[in-house]
Amino acid sequence: MGNIRIVSFDLDGTITDTSFVDSVWLEGIPRSYALKRDISFDEAKKYVKREYDKVGREKIEWYDLRHWIMMFDLDISPAEILNQYRNKIRVFPEVPRILKETRDRGFRLIVITNARREFADLELERTSIAHYFERVFSSTSDFGLVKKSISLYEKVCGICGITPVEMVHVGDDRLFDFEVPESLGIHAYFLDRRGKREEKSIIHNLLELKEKLQNLG
Repeated sequence: MGNIRIVSFDLDGTITDTSFVDSVWLEGIPRSYALKRDISFDEAKKYVKREYDKVGREKIEWYDLRHWIMMFDLDISPAEILNQYRNKIRVFPEVPRILKETRDRGFRLIVITNARREFADLELERTSIAHYFERVFSSTSDFGLVKKSISLYEKVCGICGITPVEMVHVGDDRLFDFEVPESLGIHAYFLDRRGKREEKSIIHNLLELKEKLQNLG
């Protein structure tokens, strides 16, 4: 294993596909808003998306379901919205295999996600993969930070008792999961499932992570 002790994974778009979260944000919230305002779903969706964009993914409010329910004055709870779409939670096909193989090689596995705790816990519970992970960190719930912050990764390393060079992190957001952790000295890989670019820092599915870990070792 060389000096790599922990392999860290993003959640949505990396371990789980985005069907669940997309349904919550782009169907559940707009549908509730349409009912509240007695307008069409399409009108509601356009309005809701504009409001999301005003905030942007680099702010903590973007990820907070309670914030948006209050913002739009909706007559529904976070749990109700999440439960409506829980049957859409699923992992990418290669995930169980790569998690088992990586853990069996002696690496400690963790999750670092921007998703709020209620999303992350439900997704891991429904996919039956929670037992592979030593820790699950919700940057927004646990630290009040978004993964654009180097201090988030510093805090995680401190809690896990490692230095940045002892961690590998992989995720599907180039800024949050590659540029920020790499700037701290973490071995970071950008997961580009749709792309065709061939760079040493890019992988196209999680099975390619196995070779990266072997090379680091």
